[in-house]
Amino acid sequence: MSTRIVFDGGGEVIVAQDEADVIHSVRRDHPNPVTLESITGGPLHINWDHVAFVEETLSTPEAG
Repeated sequence: MSTRIVFDGGGEVIVAQDEADVIHSVRRDHPNPVTLESITGGPLHINWDHVAFVEETLSTPEAG
């Protein structure tokens, strides 16, 4: 499964990790930006202070 991340400004991104992995990354890296996997397999840095919510999704990862 993938995870949909929605930002305060309304933007969103779908990452390859499942929701549990995303939450684990936040707990591990907080207060620093979280590094997740983008669609290309490269690092995607997310500042958790600007995230409104996350939810697990069946969608495939999209460029963000």
